[in-house]
Amino acid sequence: MVEWTVQQLAERAGISGRTVRHYHQIGLLAPDRVGANGYRYYGPAAVARLQRILLLREAGMALSEIATVLAA
Repeated sequence: MVEWTVQQLAERAGISGRTVRHYHQIGLLAPDRVGANGYRYYGPAAVARLQRILLLREAGMALSEIATVLAA
């Protein structure tokens, strides 16, 4: 399975690693696993979820609204 670290995912998405970590902190984007080194690893499903989050942000939705939409 292909996995990306926070930094790799951020670079691919064109956002900062801090943004990815923030999304994790507020419950929008959970990593698939956390390695023994403490690194978060994200798989294809998380990448797709991040793409949805970014599209909704681009459309002007607040993070709280996005959380509601993704939970539905």
